[in-house]
Amino acid sequence: MKKLRFLCAVLAALLLLPAASVALAQAPPSRGAAEYPITPIAGDGVELSYDESAFSLVLAPMYGMLRIEQNKTISLTASFGEGWTYNEQYTNFFRDHSERVSVSNGANGEKVFTFTAVRGEFLSADELACVGVYASPEQLPQLCIDADLPFSQIDKEAWVTASFTLTLGTKQFASGDFEGTGSIKGRGNTSWGQPKKPYSIKLDSKKSLLDIPKTKKYAIVASYSDPSFIRNYMTYKAGLMLSGIGYVPKCEFVEVYLNGSYNGIYLLVERVDIESNKIDIEEASADELTGGYLIEKDVQDKIDFSSDLWFNCPYWANQGKDYFVLKTPEPDDAALADQMRQYLEAYMQRVHNAIMGTSGASYTQYVDVDSWIDFMIVQELAKNVDGNMKTSCYMFKQAQDDKLYFTAPWDFDLAYGNPETTWNNADYQHNDYYDCPNAQSPSDFMVINSSAPWFDKLYDDREEFRTALMERYAQYRRSLVPAMFSIMDAQGAYLSAAAPRDEALWHRYFHSGLASLRGWFNSRVAWLDGEWLETEPIDLDFALNAEGGSLHFETSAHPFTGTVIDGRIAAVSGCAGMDSAESSVTLTLDMLEGETLSFDYRCSTEQNYDLFTFIVNGQNKLSRSGESSWQSYTFTADHSGRFTFLWRYSKDYSYASGSDCVWLDEIAYSGDTGAGLLGDADDNGTVNVSDALLAMRFSMGIVGEDDLNLNNADIDASGSVTMGDAVGILRIALGID
Repeated sequence: MKKLRFLCAVLAALLLLPAASVALAQAPPSRGAAEYPITPIAGDGVELSYDESAFSLVLAPMYGMLRIEQNKTISLTASFGEGWTYNEQYTNFFRDHSERVSVSNGANGEKVFTFTAVRGEFLSADELACVGVYASPEQLPQLCIDADLPFSQIDKEAWVTASFTLTLGTKQFASGDFEGTGSIKGRGNTSWGQPKKPYSIKLDSKKSLLDIPKTKKYAIVASYSDPSFIRNYMTYKAGLMLSGIGYVPKCEFVEVYLNGSYNGIYLLVERVDIESNKIDIEEASADELTGGYLIEKDVQDKIDFSSDLWFNCPYWANQGKDYFVLKTPEPDDAALADQMRQYLEAYMQRVHNAIMGTSGASYTQYVDVDSWIDFMIVQELAKNVDGNMKTSCYMFKQAQDDKLYFTAPWDFDLAYGNPETTWNNADYQHNDYYDCPNAQSPSDFMVINSSAPWFDKLYDDREEFRTALMERYAQYRRSLVPAMFSIMDAQGAYLSAAAPRDEALWHRYFHSGLASLRGWFNSRVAWLDGEWLETEPIDLDFALNAEGGSLHFETSAHPFTGTVIDGRIAAVSGCAGMDSAESSVTLTLDMLEGETLSFDYRCSTEQNYDLFTFIVNGQNKLSRSGESSWQSYTFTADHSGRFTFLWRYSKDYSYASGSDCVWLDEIAYSGDTGAGLLGDADDNGTVNVSDALLAMRFSMGIVGEDDLNLNNADIDASGSVTMGDAVGILRIALGID
């Protein structure tokens, strides 16, 4: 009786609320609608014309998406320069809403793009930021290298005299063509053992190639492990937007000829070094041992202990024993080299002790927070198996400065879910086996775990560091991340004409490789968003139902959750990265013969092993695995009766591929759901206090039958909606038995 009086008092109080308060509690509102200007990207060789004042949409943020608040048509015209051809495959003009896009031919080879925005539909912020038109060039720059030895005899140890001729392609660079001399040798560790080999270049004098700032030291990276060619390029180009890391390598694509023979597409990139155009610090000397130093984190199997200036790392967490290597300076005097190594070894121990909390020093005395945060974010975006302080991790220290700075993100061929990266950095003899993740799954932290003790400690135990990292990620999520998506499109178009020549030689398939990268990165960003952004949770029923639907779903232990994918609000399975696990959604309906249940699904799983299945009354109706775009399926009832539907993603005992998940959307029942969700008076798919208030207002004659679902609100099945129903709905909403 006390509970009843309390509930009636709550309803009476609610009745006094203004009507605006009631409206906000019902179906998801359009809050904060505003005019969003759109700035489309003109790729190389493309010129865009459009009315800037009209190229905008009125949108309202909702569930991490942007709801379109007006019906509107916007258009632009693209023209293409000489030697450039429109690339339909990689042009992204509202790609996720292709059914709303038309492309027509204009005069003189122009293309006219039109997008029809429909009120109530959703756009993602990424889709809005990545509108771009792209073209393919007839020819990439060509780099011809003629060496004094056959390239089969060139190794990683000795420099070989060579001449270099760089000829521009369709795209023009201010530095122009180049002819000169220098030397070349092999480079890389795993990559040196691959058929398409990478090389280091040393010119006789500093020159700018393809507008890369003047230097003698270049590399040509083969990217044999990366059929998209883009993993390194995308990281370096987008990395120029980092605010905390002062130097990121500059690069451009070239087609390479070795002693006259075509050898494929390479990435021409400046090598990391202390130079005024790169890492601009003074080198340490006998008179100034405190700096500056360029240091690389490395592991045992990649170090030449007879020639490298190595020194001990204060922890041992990776597969091979951990070391640091002094890259610059390289003193000729052996005694000075020993002094430098001893100084740096003691210094790194102080850094370690401060971070791990085993000394009285604050970590901020030794950690340059801005560069460390940027480095961690870049490595986590890429989920780089080498970037967790294993190898190719560059740092520098300046004179009379205790801080250690991260710099020069490097070597991302094996990152971004590369299907060839079938290992992780777990070492069962040490301390990282229990939390070191699979390199291919888009979930889990790659560098924030015990394989990188410094990062792990700062993130887990230093709240102010973790907060600063999350704030920085939120900034990059609006700038750097959309730029990375756009780079995939731009370079997909840029390399399209040249890719078949490389494929014919090396049998690495560019377009499928880039599609795989795009799908994985989309899922990776979604996972990081869930970890690092404060986002409004998406109701599962809202995510799964087709427009206007009122179906209610149940989910399992690794639940399906609402997410944003491909411009949709959909549901995603929750067991990514978990071996021998499953995630499922169920629905029960009373159906008449001939009625249908339809849905859309998309898979990104290990082919033939990690399976998505659709089961009706215990019978398997659909089974899928591997990679797929959005597909539709319709079930038709062959008799009248009760049907239990089960959508399930089941993972086997090992390995993962792709995004390691399935997505569901647009579940629609053709029949009448009848009573629908008991208590859902406003018929929006959920039961909350506003439903109780609506029922109470109806019982008092304040609102009429058109304002509520009578079947849902009549919870005692008396045939009318009374104050007793309103109290019962409130009990449901508050979880009171």
